[in-house]
Amino acid sequence: MPLQPRLPPIPSTVTFTGQTVIVTGASAGLGAEVALQLAQRDVGTLILAVRRVGAGESVKAHILADPLVGKRSSPPKILVLELDLDRPSSVTSFANKFLAEFSELHILLLNAGLVGFSLVTTPENGYEQMFQANYAANVMLATRLLPLLRATAKKTGKPSRLTLVGSRAAQMTSFKKKPIQDTEPVFTFMNDKAKFDGLSRYGDSKLLEAMWVAEAAKRIPASEVVINNVCPGMVKTSIHDKRVFVVRMLVRAISAFYARSVSVGARTYLNAVTAGAETHGELLGDMTVVKIGFQESPEGKKMQEKLWKETLDATDDWVGGTVEDAGLNKTA
Repeated sequence: MPLQPRLPPIPSTVTFTGQTVIVTGASAGLGAEVALQLAQRDVGTLILAVRRVGAGESVKAHILADPLVGKRSSPPKILVLELDLDRPSSVTSFANKFLAEFSELHILLLNAGLVGFSLVTTPENGYEQMFQANYAANVMLATRLLPLLRATAKKTGKPSRLTLVGSRAAQMTSFKKKPIQDTEPVFTFMNDKAKFDGLSRYGDSKLLEAMWVAEAAKRIPASEVVINNVCPGMVKTSIHDKRVFVVRMLVRAISAFYARSVSVGARTYLNAVTAGAETHGELLGDMTVVKIGFQESPEGKKMQEKLWKETLDATDDWVGGTVEDAGLNKTA
């Protein structure tokens, strides 16, 4: 296994002065680290979206106690809000609370997600958990907050940013060998217990995310919101802790020699949320645009169009009118 490429430091001139930024999954790992680095780079308001509020408050305290943050002329405003991607009601509640309090949103960094192995269904809608957390909930939240991202861009004259954390595991999707039948909805396939494969589900869910990013970018101009997907590579975090024991031990052994620290891995996030129009609709592997073979194939393009239509319908079922408000109901 080749070593990962070295990632250059983000220039000190990259700052987030006066900006309002949401980071989901900010209670640990890359989410907590990028939140710290945003605060060190003068972010104005930082929203830590977390499943466990107590853990989020600990991250907030850690950020405010950081020596570099302490040298700022004024501390960042940090707010911890609950966000449980397993529950559509929590996604809606989070968005409503944020929109009630804030009139600007410059960056939405959707870092939260999970890697699993066993079949788990979510309590409110019965979706398969990785499909719900890695795809459905993230795009629902993105759609809900897109109107404010667009409005902020028009107010500031600069594009806002929507970055979803993806994975090059999408390149190994099971759909290459066995595409979903034309007559079967993608949502139905992903939530069919008989078709669940724990080994491939993470990569498959991240493929769907990349497809959504590509379709959304066709409808929202990069001059308003740069929408991209970023894979940070292998990083020393706890994301694989729910894997079966053998896989967990293998990942830890590889990570000891191969994985980046979270402080270095977070550079990929900072790069993605400041990257230009050349990344609009694309997946960044580390800091470079990469293509997903299946997504570029005729079968992949057909699946992407089908997924997009299903997702718009599902999102409007969850929160009526959201798709139109976001500008995603246009024909590409």
